[in-house]
Amino acid sequence: MINIISTSEKLEIALKREGFTKKELAEKLGVTQPTISKKFKYNDWRESDIKKICDAIGIDCEITLKLSDGTSI
Repeated sequence: MINIISTSEKLEIALKREGFTKKELAEKLGVTQPTISKKFKYNDWRESDIKKICDAIGIDCEITLKLSDGTSI
């Protein structure tokens, strides 16, 4: 069984472990908290969003695609 975790779930884990709230994240990014909450709710992320969040909370970002045969790119 493949255990798939959404981008929103990954970001929530990162925020929690790094000690940030969504409100604090919104402030760091210069957007409103409802904007951030909506993106989390609908799992609506661009690669640039993810990189900005990682920069804002001081973590590294690596985006990997896994093909159907298990190959990572």
